[in-house]
Formats: sequence, C-alpha cells, structure tokens
Amino acid sequence: MKACIVFAHDGNTSFNHEILKRVTDEFEKHQIDYTVRDLYEMNFQPVFNQLDMKRVEKGNVSSDIEEEQSLITDSDLLVMIYPVWWWSAPAIMKGYVDRVFTDGFAFHYEANGPVGLLKNKQALVFTTTRESAEEMAAQGMDTVISKQIVEGTLQMIGYEVAYQNFAAVPYVDDATRKGMLDSIGEKIAALRQPVGV
Repeated sequence: MKACIVFAHDGNTSFNHEILKRVTDEFEKHQIDYTVRDLYEMNFQPVFNQLDMKRVEKGNVSSDIEEEQSLITDSDLLVMIYPVWWWSAPAIMKGYVDRVFTDGFAFHYEANGPVGLLKNKQALVFTTTRESAEEMAAQGMDTVISKQIVEGTLQMIGYEVAYQNFAAVPYVDDATRKGMLDSIGEKIAALRQPVGV
C-alpha cells in the first residue's frame, strides 16, 4: 500500500504534528510506503486562479499540480490532517483541494452531475477543534465539517472515507490526548488492502 499524507499546520509543536507523527509511525509499523506533503513547508500556492482555470480547460495543469496529481494517482490511500478554522479547512488545504482535484482528473460531469474518477482508493481525514463534541453537536458544526470534506469532496470524487475529529484539543488532559492518538492506530489497522496486494 502507498499513502500520500497532506498536512496543513504551520510550525512544529501543535497536536496536528503529534497526529502526523503517529500516522507515520503506524505506517512504518505496518510497512506502508508514504509521502508527506507539508503544505506550509512547501509554501504551496493555494489560489486557483484564471491561469489554472484555462490550463484545466485545456487538460494541461501547471507542473506543481501535475506533481501532486501524480502522487495522488500512485497512492492507494490519502491522509489529510488539519485544524478546523471557521468551521472549515485552512485556506491552504482548501486551496490544495481546489487546485489538485480538478475536473478531468478527480471527477467529470455527466447528465446527472459529477462522477468521481478516483475509484478504489481510501482516505483518512483527521481534524482538530477547540470546541467540545457537545458544543459542536449543539451548533451543527460537526455535521457541517463532516459533510464538507467527506460527502462534498472525497466521496464525490470516488474515495472510501474514514473521518475523525479530535475535539477540545487545547483543554483535554494528557490521558485523553493519548487516547486520541491511540485511536489513529485503530483506524490504520482497519484499512483494507488494495486489490491485488
């Protein structure tokens, strides 16, 4: 199995970085090949501009996007790790989705709407929030966040998706944080092997 990890949190001391480390440790334990795309470290350009639009229409994306699409194509598993800001992904992660999962690569339109082209692939999404699970449920925030990335993005383009949000991260005790990290191993252990492996 091959995995592409797309990571969006600046600095190096956040709980998101602990999630990333646990994911890569688990991959090494399970002998899963992986590549990490640290969007801030890469200084990824997140704006889907007019030039990008014209390139997509011609089927000729820019070299930076071609590289990302090649990694996605070669991977059986996509992992996305990011904090939730304003009930959504950070702009740099949203820009990755906008620029990389293009029409003709990730999906195409038919009479009844978009059809995903990234079939027989799995995705794991790990997010973090300051809000507690109870606060999120009361506001409907949990549903909004999940629908955006799971149904509105990854399932639409063909992925089989497992999603986990870690809530109230700045406020929970060390034992709870350890439990959160340990649950990552369970998610990875539950992955199905790609066909032919």
